[in-house]
Amino acid sequence: MQSVGRQWFANGGGRWVAVAASLVVSAGMFYAQSSDPTCCTAPAAAPPAGQNARPDTPPAPEAELLAASAPAAGQRFEFALPAGVAPEGGLQIKSIWVARAIAVMFPEITTIGGYRQDPLKWHPNGLAIDVMIPNHDTDEGIELGNQIAGLALANAKRWGVLHVIWRQGLYPGVGAPSWTADYGNETANHFDHVHIATNGGGYPRGGETYFLDYVGRAD
Repeated sequence: MQSVGRQWFANGGGRWVAVAASLVVSAGMFYAQSSDPTCCTAPAAAPPAGQNARPDTPPAPEAELLAASAPAAGQRFEFALPAGVAPEGGLQIKSIWVARAIAVMFPEITTIGGYRQDPLKWHPNGLAIDVMIPNHDTDEGIELGNQIAGLALANAKRWGVLHVIWRQGLYPGVGAPSWTADYGNETANHFDHVHIATNGGGYPRGGETYFLDYVGRAD
């Protein structure tokens, strides 16, 4: 798979085969729900000032995100996801799963962060990835981030996504979206990356195969 996959994925073929086989993709407004801000930031009552200040409107209607969900009826698609650009050491199974799926469907993504030390639990426990968005301050970059955030949220139940943070919007898998505080720079405010946190699923034991719609184990 990997010997033929990388060139093919680099040309974008992986995204469309993945979408056609396992995901029904439709463009439109995404709706995410949350009332319990559980991530690395706290909600703020007023929008911050500055070049990248968020609009003074709720986060959900702001973004035209790509919505994706599994077909109501269909066969499992036995397409094994190859290792992507995310270092997988220290990540739990569902975080690896999301990172691999994003790498296949969005070959323009060249950097995905994972395990690292942090005061909060998400990255140190292998529960979160950071998808770095190229040209994040352009219309194209914002649209790309919207698509990735929307894809993760639309597949929240399947992939175990607990929340997504993008451009100061906190979007839990269940509940109403909310704003985060202004932390003073683009990275802390999630303007240059999409933060995706999962419920983990445990650490890999070495026998896992990652498919778009499930994770299989050899044992």
